[in-house]
Amino acid sequence: MNKNTYIALAVIVVFGVLLWIFLSQKEKVPEAGPATVSTLSVSNVTSSALAVFAETKTISWKTSNYPANAGVNINLIKKISDSPREFTLVRTLETDTPNDGEEVWTPQAEENADDLFIEVICSNTYQFSLGCSLSSDPIKVN
Repeated sequence: MNKNTYIALAVIVVFGVLLWIFLSQKEKVPEAGPATVSTLSVSNVTSSALAVFAETKTISWKTSNYPANAGVNINLIKKISDSPREFTLVRTLETDTPNDGEEVWTPQAEENADDLFIEVICSNTYQFSLGCSLSSDPIKVN
């Protein structure tokens, strides 16, 4: 090998070592974990102690490790059994509503049953890389 070959190899080795040092000093970002959704409350907008079924209500929730561009779904469900605890979907109130922690809802006339609950769930149109789960039980409407 001639002198130029040794110089080229030395430059490549030095460059490789410098690149390795640079890349090894970058902080590794730990995975945040799966996204979660918690339904916090369903309250009357007028803040009256007596719930009137046709009265506007505020649904509140919080999320954790949830992508900013992913919405949430809000369902009105009815309890059909206590043991085991089971629910059936009455209707979907919102699909992919912005994840801002609050939604206003006015119950319809036929939505005056006793065992109605609200659940805020993960969007079904967003692909969660680490999954998404509920971290709270549904909240009773009245």
